[in-house]
Amino acid sequence: MAPGCRPAFSALLIALLVATPALAHVPLFARDGSSSDSAFVVEDAAKSWVIYDTLPDGPAARYYRFRMEEGERIYATLQVSHAAGFVPGMVLMGPGIGSAGSVPPYVAVPEGAGATAVPGRLPEQPEYEPFTPSKLYELARIDTTAPAAGDYTLAVYTPGEGGNYALALGYVESYTLGEWVRVPVDVVAIHRHEGQPLLLIFAPMIAVLAIGAALLLRRCRLLSPFALSAAVAGLLYIGSGAMTLMQMVIAAVGTDAGAALVLTLVFAVIPALLGVWALLVAFRRLIGTGERIAMAALGALALVAWAGLVIGPVLAFVAAVLPARRRPLP
Repeated sequence: MAPGCRPAFSALLIALLVATPALAHVPLFARDGSSSDSAFVVEDAAKSWVIYDTLPDGPAARYYRFRMEEGERIYATLQVSHAAGFVPGMVLMGPGIGSAGSVPPYVAVPEGAGATAVPGRLPEQPEYEPFTPSKLYELARIDTTAPAAGDYTLAVYTPGEGGNYALALGYVESYTLGEWVRVPVDVVAIHRHEGQPLLLIFAPMIAVLAIGAALLLRRCRLLSPFALSAAVAGLLYIGSGAMTLMQMVIAAVGTDAGAALVLTLVFAVIPALLGVWALLVAFRRLIGTGERIAMAALGALALVAWAGLVIGPVLAFVAAVLPARRRPLP
């Protein structure tokens, strides 16, 4: 990377690291939860999760259980990605919860628990979510404190049409290392949950890899294992940035995205810059210790910036230890 570009790249990377924890929710894909007895258990309800789930045609409900201490905040929002006939609602149940709203008769309330129903209402305009990026219609929100220590149950219900939804639960933004590294794969699953076909999701990546493969094949006999692995890593980085750009366009249509687009652009530009840097290192005439350290660093930075769908960073780490020819390329 040219020395003059490094300050701008550093500023973009810092912006990404500062902004991400303030926006990110850890995705969960629920298993079971079709009855109160088989409720999907959320281990830490204060941590910010987004649970992706599906309701069949109703009347039907899905249940989520979590433990709270007295006075702890209970925060949840219910969202869908499309304005259609599917408009689910929520019911919060637990010890000391005041009875409010009309709880549907098909929602099972635990014995001795109070219940508050919050029906879903479709807003006129969706919100732009820059992190995934996605288009979201917030249907309902619960923001209260636990009146007593104990187990609480949150039910998402529909009286009629079923569909996919996202339940955001909790407010403390934090990631484990494994959750952070897995984000690029989870984002693909999220877009699938929104109804996008895999071919559309990966179209930008396929295009970048196809163009890159055509160029690499012309000189594949001259490429060392180091150069080939590093080049493919770079193409994967660029492709993941292109995927983010395409999702930004899809999500921004019909929303008032405003300044949030700038954050998504940061998520897209940083992988592209990492990809260009990887390609420049891959095709250097002489490969020494500095180039190998650079590839290892590019692998680590890509994991932080969610570039390359995990495969790219792995190839960068592999490239750092592969043999390299020392003869100059023509």
